[in-house]
Amino acid sequence: MNDKMKTMQLRKLNHDYPVMLTYDQCKSGASQYGPWNLYGVEYEGVEQSIFAEDSLHLKLMQYGKGARLVLRRNQDANGELEWQVTAANGNIQHKPQQTSLKYLDDRTADIHRQVALKIATGSIGQSTKPWTAEDLSEIKVRMDKLLDILDGTKNDELPY
Repeated sequence: MNDKMKTMQLRKLNHDYPVMLTYDQCKSGASQYGPWNLYGVEYEGVEQSIFAEDSLHLKLMQYGKGARLVLRRNQDANGELEWQVTAANGNIQHKPQQTSLKYLDDRTADIHRQVALKIATGSIGQSTKPWTAEDLSEIKVRMDKLLDILDGTKNDELPY
């Protein structure tokens, strides 16, 4: 993603933002403020980026490059906020499914999760103090990256 790309602010409630995803995957990481997910989108003809909070990220990660979506942040009567993500014009373009790694059965996937958790927790370092929320977030990011390597990435390319 272009480092100089404008960051799109999705602040208006009950407002439709028609976008097109410009990449198959988001960039993810962690900072002093916690984990982040950065998506590239085209909005009103301009390439921009969106920092997606977890609830929006879970919905966006189902789609791939070129998917035309309408993003809407709704607020109900109780003041609860919720993201609604719908395909524009009913043309759904989901991420391509992994086809090359059909050998992964439930047992193998479970072993991968156990290995990734062990390596991720070990990489944080041993301490007698309980882990902080920041430590747990970092463990999750590291575990997810390890699982990408163990289970294979969506396009079977290395992440670097």
